[in-house]
Amino acid sequence: MDPDDVLRSMIEVCPVGIVVVDSGGNMVLVNGEMERLFGYAPDELVGQSVDILVPGGLRAKHAGYRGQFAADPQIRMARSRNLSARRKDGTEFPVEVGLNPLPANGLVVCAIVDISDRSRIDALKDEFVATVSHELRTPLTSIAGALGLLVGNGHGTLPASAMRMLTIAYTNTQRLVRLVNSILTMEKMESGKVVFVLKRLEVQSLLKRAIEANQSLAETHGVQMRLDAASTPGDIRADPDWVDQVVTNLLSNAIKFSPRGEEIVIATETRGGTVHFSVRDHGHGVPDDFKARIFGKFAQADASDARQHGGTGLGLNIVKQIVTRLGGRVDFGDAPGGGAIFHVELPAWEPQAASERDGEPDVPAL
Repeated sequence: MDPDDVLRSMIEVCPVGIVVVDSGGNMVLVNGEMERLFGYAPDELVGQSVDILVPGGLRAKHAGYRGQFAADPQIRMARSRNLSARRKDGTEFPVEVGLNPLPANGLVVCAIVDISDRSRIDALKDEFVATVSHELRTPLTSIAGALGLLVGNGHGTLPASAMRMLTIAYTNTQRLVRLVNSILTMEKMESGKVVFVLKRLEVQSLLKRAIEANQSLAETHGVQMRLDAASTPGDIRADPDWVDQVVTNLLSNAIKFSPRGEEIVIATETRGGTVHFSVRDHGHGVPDDFKARIFGKFAQADASDARQHGGTGLGLNIVKQIVTRLGGRVDFGDAPGGGAIFHVELPAWEPQAASERDGEPDVPAL
């Protein structure tokens, strides 16, 4: 059998839309699924620019993205649910797009998946989570405040048994408030509702403010915090509020898992085009069987962690999402002498850096 016939047969049986595009951005081969997805007959697509599958307002940018991909075929477009395609009748629908270049003949194979049903289910889930969380946050905050006042003023006026019950109720209510706030933050990140306002930030000043803000929590746990004297200054390009959230989550984790009398060391240094900072504790470290899922949602190393340390299992997941959105990376490892050390790298400030593109839809480079 002719190799071209084999290729066509393989493409035709694929359950997703397949389109092969030449170096000029014109479609040279499509499968039957493309007709179902877009409403075009195959002979209406072959020979036409792939841009007709992109919403009209995005076509000019799409041509630029195609040029970037052609110049560097190693670039891979990450699967994203923020991509849109346009049918023959003008309606738009959400898609995932995978690209793979064929360098020998200058072609690019595109796989297109309609994710309308998945997006609809995700939207319902996100709406449910957000609604429940918002409805819970206000009454929980009020209850926590009232219980806090009773606990603070009840010593000497209430029986010991009543104080013990109030203290337990207050602690558990605070944990619920933290959980609801974390769920709301996670929902905002995943739904794309967060817009980052990038500014020039001096990382050492930011870390010092975070240490000061978390000092009372550290004192409660009998833990010391300090900025490593060998740290070097550096400017990053990031959103101050969200970077503060990253540092606060890492410090809070380190504080809760450090034995009393130990210290947490924060350090910074500049490495080429990135600024690196780390948070090192002297706790028990990260168990080997937990390392693979440490940045997952509701991840706890042990079922008793949430009760013992008051964690929600969302803090590190939120850190990962924020750092990734800021163009950086986060990792962790075993600290020398025991404990864990978390590393964060963020882009250094560059005066000529391009303006923030948050709020603009991603465009599939078909």
